[in-house]
Amino acid sequence: MKKSLLALAVLGAFAGAASAQSSVTIYGLLDMAVSKGNGGTAANVGANGLSEAWQVRQSAASRLGFRGNEDLGGGLSAQFQIEHRFTPDTGVASNPFWFGRSYVQLSSASFGRIYMGREYTPAFWIQSKSDPFGNDGVGQFGTAFSFAGLLFGTNLGGTLAEPGSRTSNTVGYKTPGNLGGFSGEFAVAAGENVIPRVTSGNIEYAAGPLYAGFSYSQLDGMDASLGDGNTLWNAAVHWDFGFIKPRLYYAEAEILGGTVKNQVMQIMASAPIGGGTFKVGYGKLESDLPNSDLEKFGIGFDYPLSKRTGVYADFGMGTQDNRSDNKAWAAGVKHTF
Repeated sequence: MKKSLLALAVLGAFAGAASAQSSVTIYGLLDMAVSKGNGGTAANVGANGLSEAWQVRQSAASRLGFRGNEDLGGGLSAQFQIEHRFTPDTGVASNPFWFGRSYVQLSSASFGRIYMGREYTPAFWIQSKSDPFGNDGVGQFGTAFSFAGLLFGTNLGGTLAEPGSRTSNTVGYKTPGNLGGFSGEFAVAAGENVIPRVTSGNIEYAAGPLYAGFSYSQLDGMDASLGDGNTLWNAAVHWDFGFIKPRLYYAEAEILGGTVKNQVMQIMASAPIGGGTFKVGYGKLESDLPNSDLEKFGIGFDYPLSKRTGVYADFGMGTQDNRSDNKAWAAGVKHTF
């Protein structure tokens, strides 16, 4: 009897140690806003398109996610993340269901991380860290504008399959985080004879008030109009003065088999004011294609009510050659858990 009790105690101790070395976190975000646009015909990323109707819609993409970590010992660990996206005003689920992220990863404290699955592109990190709106809402610049018209994936019919933020079928490597402020990432997304193969990489530096980043991406494996010869490079520099954080961003893309060049330049800033965050930005896209030059202006204010809940008000305006200005505003609430 004593031996049985001792065995149970030992097994219980091992079970407790094993559970302490692994964890799973459930997280999410819900965002709802009231929004109104003027129905202008110019492109305006994140706005209401040609609609002049009052809308109840999200600014940030609402989500439900799961992420886990397991300590394998010896400086090794394993992680996973799956993230579902949906629109809370209608309850409609995104397609694919795990649209946000879905990957598994092996990590080494000394050698970095290798991941496989659906993940953000190396170019996305340079861009998203530069947009003071976080690629959310009517004031955002977003990847459709900031990637200078490059689409990371289209199917054989030419329909958009990947908007540029993420790639599926990806194998990637990220450096460890102890390289004197430097970090890097390299990834290859297999096209699998459906969308172009994407080869991309970045290098970033973050220390003190300075952030700088650069990335390059190339699409191959399809015909010229959909992939081969299409490239993107983007770069950004930020400096945090404390009372204001200005951001400079530039991108250049070659599309349609390298026959058309687009260029984007943006100047943006955020500043802490009255317990909240003021956001502002201006960007311009110049294209070889006729009537495709775009300009975007965004301004907004975020105010936290707690660590998890905040309110915001944003305005965005897009202008385009030979089209009427598109204007939209939104005011809403965002809750994270």
